Amino acid sequence: MLVLRRPLALAAAGVLAATLTACGTVTVPSGEFAADPTCADVVIGAPQEVLGLARTETSSQGTAAWGSGEDTVVMRCGVTPPGPTTERCTTLEDGDGVRIDWIVSEIDGGFLYTTYGREPAIDVSVPSSAAPDQPSAAALDLSRVVSANTVASTYCIGPGDAA
Repeated sequence: MLVLRRPLALAAAGVLAATLTACGTVTVPSGEFAADPTCADVVIGAPQEVLGLARTETSSQGTAAWGSGEDTVVMRCGVTPPGPTTERCTTLEDGDGVRIDWIVSEIDGGFLYTTYGREPAIDVSVPSSAAPDQPSAAALDLSRVVSANTVASTYCIGPGDAA
């Protein structure tokens, strides 16, 4: 948990409310810095499945999605990097020891995970219907591609860590 503050991005609610077009493409707003070349590597390296959901096409640069309809998990690379915050910041570690710090925000109908201390920043929206018991599993499924393409420059801290 961080002991500082950042405002919640209003675009987060729009990400969770991603819609499908008639041709099966998920319409997703791109992040402000989606043109960062690192985002191309992140999208290309993103897994074919997240939470057991198959990858689907998206409408915007720097984005990837899995699932369909209300169960769509969306990743956006190149979102505005979060600054210091009092929101819940947690370190998730996958089974191979890959550790990523994420700011976790509740948004309408689910959760938004935003990388902390990495640029470009990446967010992952997870509707409750896609992972009612463990929404963090989506962020864990993306840990390897995040770690392989971005470097942590700062980390989550707790109340006892503040100077």
